[in-house]
Amino acid sequence: MRIVDVLKTLGGEADLDAIVEAALKRGIPPPIATRQLMRLVEKGVVKVVCDISIRYRFA
Repeated sequence: MRIVDVLKTLGGEADLDAIVEAALKRGIPPPIATRQLMRLVEKGVVKVVCDISIRYRFA
């Protein structure tokens, strides 16, 4: 399962801890999950939302 699918299952927006935890449950190690997430941010597929906490959302 890709990190995009993990983010979709979390409702399209989540903080890093929730994304990593959900990815780990699906067999994706935390370093791989964060690397894939940062690549999606670089490509513009996911954007960083700075609020009370830093969250990631589909662009």
